[in-house]
Amino acid sequence: MYRRQSILSHRPKTSSDVDDDNNNNHVPSPHTMKRTISQTFTPMYHQDAKDASMLDAVNEAAMGADGYPQHPQTSSFSRAFGAVTCSFTRQKTRRRLSSVSSATQSQRRRGSIHSLFESLPSSSTTQKSVSDQQRLPLQHQDSGIPAFQLQPQSAPSTSKTFSPFKRLSSMRRRPTASGPSADITNGLFTPPVTYPSQTVPGAAARQAAAAANQDRQNQIRREQEHTHRFLNGLITTSMRDGDIKDNESGVDMTCASPMVRADSVTEKKMIDPFQRLPAELATTVLSNLDAGSLVRAERVSRSWNEHASSPHVWRNVFLRKYEPEVHVSPAPIQMGGLGVGKMAGCNPAPAQDWKNMFQARSTVDARWRTGTPAAIYLNGHTDSVYCCQFDENKAITGSRDRTIRVWDLRTYKCVKVYGGPNHRPTANTPPPMEERPERVISHASLNGTRAGNDIYTVPADYHDASILCLQYDSEIMVTGSSDYTCIVWDITGDEYFPMYRLRGHEAGVLDVCLDDKYIISCSKDAMIKVWDRKTGNCVRTLKGHRGPVNAVQLRGNFLVSASGDGVAKLWNLETGVSIKDFPSEDRGLAAVEFSDDAKYVLAGGNDHVVYKFDASTGELVHSRVKHDGLVRSLFLDAFNGRIVSGSYDQSIQVSDYETGQTYAVYKNWTTSWILSAKSDYRRVVATSQDGRTLILDFGHGVPGSDLLVGSE
Repeated sequence: MYRRQSILSHRPKTSSDVDDDNNNNHVPSPHTMKRTISQTFTPMYHQDAKDASMLDAVNEAAMGADGYPQHPQTSSFSRAFGAVTCSFTRQKTRRRLSSVSSATQSQRRRGSIHSLFESLPSSSTTQKSVSDQQRLPLQHQDSGIPAFQLQPQSAPSTSKTFSPFKRLSSMRRRPTASGPSADITNGLFTPPVTYPSQTVPGAAARQAAAAANQDRQNQIRREQEHTHRFLNGLITTSMRDGDIKDNESGVDMTCASPMVRADSVTEKKMIDPFQRLPAELATTVLSNLDAGSLVRAERVSRSWNEHASSPHVWRNVFLRKYEPEVHVSPAPIQMGGLGVGKMAGCNPAPAQDWKNMFQARSTVDARWRTGTPAAIYLNGHTDSVYCCQFDENKAITGSRDRTIRVWDLRTYKCVKVYGGPNHRPTANTPPPMEERPERVISHASLNGTRAGNDIYTVPADYHDASILCLQYDSEIMVTGSSDYTCIVWDITGDEYFPMYRLRGHEAGVLDVCLDDKYIISCSKDAMIKVWDRKTGNCVRTLKGHRGPVNAVQLRGNFLVSASGDGVAKLWNLETGVSIKDFPSEDRGLAAVEFSDDAKYVLAGGNDHVVYKFDASTGELVHSRVKHDGLVRSLFLDAFNGRIVSGSYDQSIQVSDYETGQTYAVYKNWTTSWILSAKSDYRRVVATSQDGRTLILDFGHGVPGSDLLVGSE
């Protein structure tokens, strides 16, 4: 083992070498195995086997004590070492050898290296000298290395000559657990019977195999991806072989499997799904599109146009966007019309022109946003008009002149007047007043004429004071007056008949509301009364406000009220208890609204602001709507997302329900205060202190707007 250090002096120690040095249990090899290679083997020369010389050098370098390499000083090892280090210069080889060995040993090895480089095959003469030095390895029983069966080759190549040494170099660099000698022997040679031994791949070989396998997998994946893209027509440029050689982009990549395509690469075959689907399924698919996508679908082909223009498709598209949703029971009274066309009971009637209806409704909505309505004036009242309500066909107004008027919204003429015998209007009232340029209709008053006298009716019971409020549904109308009472009217026929009067308030009745179970009234006496609709009996009186209760709104079992004390209250009608307060920032409240889903409360009053409160928490959501005077009227159209407010500043403002941002202001369209303002999908009906009723009609002259009317 004294020769191991000299053999490995040409390279640094590995971790395996350190372990060998520290291994105290190592048993020295027998004395007979400490012979040098030159002493053990007899040189045998073979003139025609050049590769045998290289393998012989490997054998000699690998053999030593116990069959391990031990002799760096022999000429055979010099040949082997020179083949391994043939790519390095002589100077680097000298420095590496001199860094480990002593000066004397370095001098001896320099001589050997000189002879080694001189013996390398560089020409025909060199090859001849090398072949003269070749010899076959001897059978050595102690080394454990099987004999080589060399086969001479007529024209060995340089690459074949150096390949065994490359293997030797890689194996000598591999760390081992028991020392480099044994692993070199076992790694380089296997004991076949008739064939030369092969090397077992080490770490470098495994890494090379893994890299090759990864490259092969990547190539297969790229080919499959290219095949998929080609079959699906994603490669649209037809290319000839050899036109493009771009390996990075995958262009010109061959497919992993043969492909057959009927169509060309540049022409993608299209399949119309509606030619294969039943008409019902095609209708269902198209019904899920929005209007813009549906219009584009109509332009695809004749088949698509036939399906996309179907009334069944447009019916679903129209109703999905415009049909109102009921959130509470009983449903709140609908102001104006729904704008969804004819109705069959509670559902839209079939066989309507849904596409034209959608176009008309879209045009009406656009006019709301651009603020371009037509103005219509209703003339007849001789004093302030405090209240109004309207539907598709009629509008009903109540006035300080102690009369109730019914207006036909198709002709915009007054058709009925109800009042006492002493309240009949006189001729030439009211006087002509200023009108806006947007005015399209303004019929003259019929007061004092034969036609006016024909429509005037004195009922069995009537108010003998100002009519301050009213509300109606399909069966009854309730009017409240400064005479402290309410009258319940039957309006199911052409003529309205008073049924009974509600008595109990101690001051004028300022507002009323109703549903199919209750009638609610509020008064200047700071009280709210709940009446049974069928019998007219007072069920409950709600007390809690400290000032006049100016407005009430009903949603199911909940009621909101606004008072001059500056507070809006939320009430539970079953218990009669106030459950939440919504205070204003300054002064009293004159108007209140309850959203259809009972989630929000709106209030406005003397501080010129419209407040939006969260009904469940009582927190203020926003107060962005601002007027220059008292907010006298509020109306919330939650489904269409609009807030309409009327003020003493003679303006009507339209604001966004969600954000509170005002996007339209109509100021001085009347000559005095706005006392009431309500709206539906196409119009605003507002009343004024100047005795006129103003209609802002956003659907006037719109093609197809008559299709949106729900009843004749």
